[in-house]
Amino acid sequence: MIDFDKEKISGMKILIVDDTPANLDILGHILQRSGLEVSFAPKGEIALELVNKDKPDLILLEVMVPGMAGYEVCTKLKANMNVKDVPVIFITALGETEDLVRGYSVGGIDYITKPFHENEVVCRITTQLKLKRAQDEV
Repeated sequence: MIDFDKEKISGMKILIVDDTPANLDILGHILQRSGLEVSFAPKGEIALELVNKDKPDLILLEVMVPGMAGYEVCTKLKANMNVKDVPVIFITALGETEDLVRGYSVGGIDYITKPFHENEVVCRITTQLKLKRAQDEV
């Protein structure tokens, strides 16, 4: 496993939205051991509630969650003035070009297909968190 740039992203908050406990466990473990604060939501509606209570620095969002689909969740996040600047990375088994384009068109900043590779997830999250921190400092 590659190492996070811990001093630049330590203490940042990530919300993982996924209804599969194994995915939550794997992603949560990867991120928590790297000094990140991780919260979880098994459904899109719960994610929308959580972001208003404790704004994350980044959201990992599964497209296919029960109830409100990930694309709709992202659309609502981007319409919410309080959290519209929070980057959203989609993590999903949907790997067709149309799925990727739709993810970007609703406001996602990246798209990771399952099964994901730990190093890829770490690189993508680290890049986005460092960009977020730099933007916040400006």
